[in-house]
Amino acid sequence: MGAPAVWAIAGHNYPDTSFLFGEQEIVDISEFLALSGLPVTLFRCASYERAVFDLLYYHIEQNNRMVPNVQPTDINDVVDFDRIIGWVWEWERSGQLERGGAMRNWLSAEPWTS
Repeated sequence: MGAPAVWAIAGHNYPDTSFLFGEQEIVDISEFLALSGLPVTLFRCASYERAVFDLLYYHIEQNNRMVPNVQPTDINDVVDFDRIIGWVWEWERSGQLERGGAMRNWLSAEPWTS
């Protein structure tokens, strides 16, 4: 059996946060895909930080729920949480986030509360 024609990288139904980021934090992964020999047309993906922000935005901001199946300590060695916290502060101050405190709490590994 060959490789799948469609790859689900981050899951389905995650929000489009381009109204906050534009093209910022989108990484070209063409070279990596070519080296890995994967026959896919996808060549761009979110940086780790944008992917984590999108995860928090989806679960906390949009759905007011805890983030399932991942804890900050699972990823804090490869993700710059300070950058994400800066975005949260910026967009909270501009009125584009309502649950910035809960997002910051998750990033600081404090218990999440609604």
